[in-house]
Amino acid sequence: RDDINTGVWVGKNKIAAVGVSASKWITTHGLALNVSPNLEHFDKDIITPCGIEERGVTSISEVLRGTSSDHCPSLNEVADVALKCFGEE
Repeated sequence: RDDINTGVWVGKNKIAAVGVSASKWITTHGLALNVSPNLEHFDKDIITPCGIEERGVTSISEVLRGTSSDHCPSLNEVADVALKCFGEE
């Protein structure tokens, strides 16, 4: 948890983002969870993730690497769990 920046954090690194917007009586929302992306795309010389220079980005695969749960779930496995959690089966 970060008291200033939104999202889900593992230490100083963001693993998930939540967005909500309202404009002209229309609301939109979104959720992003980094399962196993190429984290080189988040190189600070190319992009500053979420505009936060002092923080980084991580993923489920990166967090699990080197642990007893070294297996990273597939995108489909994560999507199935997310749909169940949000009430869609």
